[in-house]
Amino acid sequence: MIARSTLILPCLAGLCACVSFPSVVPRQPVREDPYSKLDFRAGPAFPELALALVLSENTKNSIKFARQGEAWGGFDADAIMEQDIAMYRRNFKSVVKIDGMAQAKPAGADLVALVDRFAESKGMAIAFDVTLSFFDPDGRELDKVNAKSEGRFAKPSVGSLLSGAAMRNPAQVIHAAAEELRRKLEAGMLASSALKQYAAARAAAPSAAKPAAQAPQIQAAARAPLSDVDKPRYLGKPRADDFAFVVGIEKYASLPEAAFAERDAQAVQEHMLALGVPRRNLVYLAGPQAGYSAFNKYLESWLQKNVKPQSRVFFYFSGHGAPDPATGEAYLVPWDGDPSFLKETAYPLSRLYEKLGALRAREVVVALDACFSGAGGRSVLAKGARPLVTNVDAGRPGSGRVALLSAASGAEITSTLEEQGHGIFTYYLLRGLNGEARSASGEITAKGLFDYLKPLVQDEARRQNREQNPSLQLPSAGDPVLRKD
Repeated sequence: MIARSTLILPCLAGLCACVSFPSVVPRQPVREDPYSKLDFRAGPAFPELALALVLSENTKNSIKFARQGEAWGGFDADAIMEQDIAMYRRNFKSVVKIDGMAQAKPAGADLVALVDRFAESKGMAIAFDVTLSFFDPDGRELDKVNAKSEGRFAKPSVGSLLSGAAMRNPAQVIHAAAEELRRKLEAGMLASSALKQYAAARAAAPSAAKPAAQAPQIQAAARAPLSDVDKPRYLGKPRADDFAFVVGIEKYASLPEAAFAERDAQAVQEHMLALGVPRRNLVYLAGPQAGYSAFNKYLESWLQKNVKPQSRVFFYFSGHGAPDPATGEAYLVPWDGDPSFLKETAYPLSRLYEKLGALRAREVVVALDACFSGAGGRSVLAKGARPLVTNVDAGRPGSGRVALLSAASGAEITSTLEEQGHGIFTYYLLRGLNGEARSASGEITAKGLFDYLKPLVQDEARRQNREQNPSLQLPSAGDPVLRKD
């Protein structure tokens, strides 16, 4: 991202050591930001379109040089790319990366964007120039969007250095220029009449003929609702040391379906990225990928090796829980779990809390959209066992750094919102993160989120003639701040 042929970054490393620059530096006149009044957070601009990104050779070289230059400039190249990807994700139905037009149709893309990026040094400035060329899956060009931005590096004077006056360092300049470029690209996409017309035509066009045997699945997919929480309406600052482990299991190997569990996890994944978790630090498991061995691998090895003392860790699970009828111990049921052999095939909640509590992380936040009564909803029970286990022991985190939000108490079953395509708990959890649980100070804490969602979950469950009471357990270390505007 930060090079054409010559990097500015080596000379930036010694910038603050120079003290011979003049004390007065000409400034560009202040002018109104033309994008400041535009709101890009209201939802996807093109919810009908699945986007595929193709990176030009220029872009690949830019990324390579940027990663090499991080040590000199102090910036985070991966964080910039994560923010770029998040911009596309909040405007399209889905986003994938492909290597060329030949992969567009197999990837299920409705639209292809060729990303051509340049970055070069211009004296005491870094300049970005990006062109997005949009094509349909057959390779016909639809439109182009171009954006440029520039960041200028201040020349420190002897007086400013001696007085300790605050100055923008090279990393701040680069990140600010990248953010300006991102906003301009987003504004250009939103203003493109060609893309709007194409999206409308794509939505109205009849689907291509499919074999009769596939018709029921296609009709079911068409009925799947688009929820107002599927895409985050916010974008937090990158948090390079944060981690997230997100699991959603809807269709099990040999158990009843946990309705909408995978859709829950997909939406939670998007919100984790919006909260600033780098994609490289996020594990998402669904279906057969979410087997027992995967739980062990990521919970007991990957997180243990990678989490740092300054990290914040999120764990989310949507799927079946199960109780041991003899002991009442609660388990999370992986894709290949068997309620008749819980100790051998399922993951105990007590062990989950033990492993997460042993992490070196600053704080851990756990959210469970599962239940453990064995009476239905998102819970299962061994064949022949009585239909309700009332002595469920869901345990509690022993660490002073783990906050736990649960969808229901031990003797209850969870509910879903058919019209939103989500579990009730997850739906209101994400609505809260989208801003409805924000305090007067602009913060969303674990307790603030719980206080927001609990009465809404209770009311919705009663409308379905059942009881569902979410629970919260806060760590002794205090109430974690999940989002701050």
